[in-house]
Amino acid sequence: MPRTDPRSRGASSPIASARLAAGLTQEQLGEKMGLPQNVISRWERGACIPKSDSLFKLANALGCSMESLMK
Repeated sequence: MPRTDPRSRGASSPIASARLAAGLTQEQLGEKMGLPQNVISRWERGACIPKSDSLFKLANALGCSMESLMK
């Protein structure tokens, strides 16, 4: 399946865009970070913001900068 722009697939947040670009589901990202899927979902929806230590782990898991996740 060819990759498309993550925003065209429903990603409305930088976290969701980075996750989709990395080819991960919310569940897979949660497993990589040791967190439940619903935490990833809440971050992507903007229901809460990851703390600095979680943001660092998130950036490492997605292979991007912390700054790019907070745009």
